[in-house]
Amino acid sequence: MDECPEVVVEINHLRHDQVFHYLPPEEMPDLELGTRVLVPFGKKTVQGWVVGFSAPPPGVTLRPIESVVGDKPDFNPELLRLARWMADYYLHPLPEILKLMSPPEKPVRARKHAPVGGMTLAGRPGSLVLNAEQTVALREIEAALRAGGDARAPTGDDAGYRACHSGGAGSAPGAGQQEAAATGITSYLSDEHQPGAMGAGRQFLLHGITGSGKTEVYLRAAMTALSLGRQVLYLVPEIALTPQAGAWFRAALGDRVAVWHSRLSRGERYETREGIRQGVLSILIGPRSAVFAPFKNLGLVIVDEEQDASYKQQESPYYHARQVAAQRARDNGAVLLLGSATPSLESYTGARDGQYRLLRLTRRPQGRRLPRVTVVDLKQEHDAGHDLRVNLLGQYLAGQIALRLQRREQTILFLNRRGYSPIVFCPPCGLVLKCERCSISLVYHRTTGDLRCHYCNFKRPLPERCPGCGAAGSLRFLGTGIQRVEQVLRRFYPQAGIQRLDFDTTRRKGEFDRILDSFGKREIDILLGTQMVAKGHDFPGVTLVGVLDADLALKLPDYRATERTYQLLAQVAGRAGRGWVPGEVVVQTYFPDHYSIQTACFASYPSFYRQEIGNRESSGYPPYGELIRIRVAGEKEQQVERRIKELAEALAALLTGERVRLLGPAPAPVLRLQDLYRWQVMLKGELGGQKSEIRDCIQHYKKNTSVIISIEVDPYGM
Repeated sequence: MDECPEVVVEINHLRHDQVFHYLPPEEMPDLELGTRVLVPFGKKTVQGWVVGFSAPPPGVTLRPIESVVGDKPDFNPELLRLARWMADYYLHPLPEILKLMSPPEKPVRARKHAPVGGMTLAGRPGSLVLNAEQTVALREIEAALRAGGDARAPTGDDAGYRACHSGGAGSAPGAGQQEAAATGITSYLSDEHQPGAMGAGRQFLLHGITGSGKTEVYLRAAMTALSLGRQVLYLVPEIALTPQAGAWFRAALGDRVAVWHSRLSRGERYETREGIRQGVLSILIGPRSAVFAPFKNLGLVIVDEEQDASYKQQESPYYHARQVAAQRARDNGAVLLLGSATPSLESYTGARDGQYRLLRLTRRPQGRRLPRVTVVDLKQEHDAGHDLRVNLLGQYLAGQIALRLQRREQTILFLNRRGYSPIVFCPPCGLVLKCERCSISLVYHRTTGDLRCHYCNFKRPLPERCPGCGAAGSLRFLGTGIQRVEQVLRRFYPQAGIQRLDFDTTRRKGEFDRILDSFGKREIDILLGTQMVAKGHDFPGVTLVGVLDADLALKLPDYRATERTYQLLAQVAGRAGRGWVPGEVVVQTYFPDHYSIQTACFASYPSFYRQEIGNRESSGYPPYGELIRIRVAGEKEQQVERRIKELAEALAALLTGERVRLLGPAPAPVLRLQDLYRWQVMLKGELGGQKSEIRDCIQHYKKNTSVIISIEVDPYGM
């Protein structure tokens, strides 16, 4: 029989993670790869995608595709290759990956592509005249761009695509027809597509201190890519960074620039995606989901703040946008440019080992100095009788804020904790109010007067009586959230313009842009924020940055806690003194001698790297070993515990050798989440060669079970 369409159906189930053969519809015999179709599946009609063409197994009666959905394919061949690579690397079903990458539906009425925001700019970041370090970095990137004209992998040749993926066998299940045996999705992890296989010639790590002009290098590299007829993907870790980045690029390149993120309307996302697909738009700026845009001729991929944990998707499918961006660069023959003032240990080690070409920016342009750093030991504040439980600000920081207000300069204050108080408890009986669905305390939000779970968004009013002992008015607030700091600031500085920037103040569309634009116009004196204020912003009027609790991230049960503390502190410190007036950073901490705080405050990445990489090497954590987390979740904890122990025993028998360790089983750091109990095992070591066996083992235990089993490669968070 001739080649027939291979269809992956949009059903996220183990049994259906394979291709099924169908006959093409009579009215459209020449289907394109990536087309969304409606197909009969058993007694139902389901959606799916054409992912290849091959001869079906002999003796199988095929059913025809019922219809085509949409007027163009959802995916081009390059995006299909990317989906297969992700399914293989992250051990996720291909239908789940394709659903993640699916385009938005076409709106009834067309709209213009998404605007990049109307922020008021104080000027482009960095210097219009590049310094020597910027010039050297740009020349190397431009040389790689110009050398890459013939390096682009073919993405439009269906025959080449069929040859590279060799579609599996399968059939369309129907009445009286025995379902064909599953063959699985063919691996796409050939040697040439392994991480690092491209070499350092076209992959760069731009390590530049905060304020050193990395964005100016990005912008000029993008101009060169555009002059060569190539498109640019510019990833940022937070939606909050898109307005300013978009404004910088649009000021130089006009309407060829667009942004992409989840807060755009469906129509805006559709038109932006179409502009990229057709090549009308040349530069796309956005957070991790922008990595799936259907570029026509991708030539440069920029991952700004590449170290940021926001690039890792925290729900299934668990992917890391930095890794996916690198894969897209390899598949398109594009230049990959990672940038950071505080590189991830994985990327910096890759540069040290030759995977990336390391480019350094060690000073700020035009002689602008790094800010002065003052470390305040909060233990000494307590010993001096200063009640931080009431005032929250140390005496020195409070005085420096007042001085900046007097000088009409701006201040950024950083506390990475939402709400008013993270713990509400009753002293008479000791009850801590917790979420009904999660084993986590409820956070009191003063602006709305309710208690909230930041994991599942459960809400309840603040009770007048303790739910445990019934005492009236006994509930007390422990700990400090950002809303409480705002209350204190308004009491201490009643004449100041104060604005909070966090998830709760930016829920409404356009609030990111409005707040940052107002701060850029100097209508706000004090900007108080969570991690949204820590990265990427360039406001010359800011001469003071205050970090209220530098130890917060150190308390997390995560092997990356020290690295995250260093990165966050160094990033937020870099917001000060970016104009002509020298800046100052005040860091309040109970652990002033901890090496992550010392090295962050005094901009010493090499010192931090030497200490932290030694810890990673001795313990075998990335980048000196791979990590896979297998988690079992269910409504009955005994059932969950029993299944994870069975799975752990099977994995222990499978993973023999000294280079692999199995940690656990153990309860997850947050045991109960959204009414589900969670236990887990961690696999650590050299796991790449055994991924298929690990997947097969786990898939065996996924069958006929009432619990949920998930796999996370390179896990982040809890």
